Amino acid sequence: MADDQGDEISEEVLTEIRRAAFDLRQSDPQEAVRVLRKVASGGGAAAVLAHGALGEIYLEEFGDLDASEAEFRKVLAAAPRLPAAQLGLGRVLRESGRLAEADQSLLVAMQGFSQDLLHLKLQRESVQELPEGAEEAALAVLEVAVELAELRHEIGRNGSVQVPVDESLLHWAQKVRLFDQVGEELPQGIALGPGDLTDWVRFHALWARLRVQTGRAAEAAVVLAEAERTGDLPPEEAARLRSETLEEAGDLPGALGEAQRLHALDEAAGRIFEPEDISHFAGLLQALHDDSGARAVLQKALAQAEAALARPHEAGAPDEEAREALREAVKGYRESLGPGAVIGLGRR
Repeated sequence: MADDQGDEISEEVLTEIRRAAFDLRQSDPQEAVRVLRKVASGGGAAAVLAHGALGEIYLEEFGDLDASEAEFRKVLAAAPRLPAAQLGLGRVLRESGRLAEADQSLLVAMQGFSQDLLHLKLQRESVQELPEGAEEAALAVLEVAVELAELRHEIGRNGSVQVPVDESLLHWAQKVRLFDQVGEELPQGIALGPGDLTDWVRFHALWARLRVQTGRAAEAAVVLAEAERTGDLPPEEAARLRSETLEEAGDLPGALGEAQRLHALDEAAGRIFEPEDISHFAGLLQALHDDSGARAVLQKALAQAEAALARPHEAGAPDEEAREALREAVKGYRESLGPGAVIGLGRR
């Protein structure tokens, strides 16, 4: 954004914007708004960044769609096709029920992020070093493409959804191992949520979702198996994603087989079963008329969660956040084990 405005942003101001956008918004969103408003009043490139951050805060922290739209439109007045602002505006318009306008904004955002990725490809081909964070361009293309596909289903184009994304750029990102430079680790221990996934997992999960949304679920399952074979996906993530895509493809036995594999991998590693995985596994069993098997899976997960809650502090008890997640899991398992309970299919 600084380039679009033609002026330099001091490191001090950038630090202030980052702090308000990422730290203060979590602990004190009102103070974040105050800081960003002060920056915005100064004009220039810093103001553009501040208005973009304000748009996100109004949308995600306060749910104020009118204020959020106003902020994103201020950004776009200065940088008309800025992908991040088009994406923010598209999300606001979708929340507002203005789906046709949202479709257009998301399409422009996807095209902008695709141009960024194409620029990186050309940069790499001219033997230039890629900048830090280059992998985010590929992820941004996929994230917006998935949102656009979901929106088009919402509009009512089921069965014929098309998203004009240049997937050759995604194949390039995979071929040049764009995500190998990322050093994140998969969540370990007793965390119940998916946590921060590696960028390879995010990449394959999003691309699989895009293929599912555009009627290519069977293709997605094949590609995920290959990603596991080449080491791009850990076995547990491959099993989770393949189970979802095979279910979408209508192959419930295949989906169940992958859910069973994930369950066995988690058990062997001593991981706490994630509630979404358990519900998905039990739902597949019930859909395939194995009610007793579904109950056995739920009972095992319930016993595991209760045992973790009862663990003394000196024996590695979960922290309070994890304990709250365990309590919610116990409540959900007990409800699913109730008389006549029906477990729904689908993890999403």
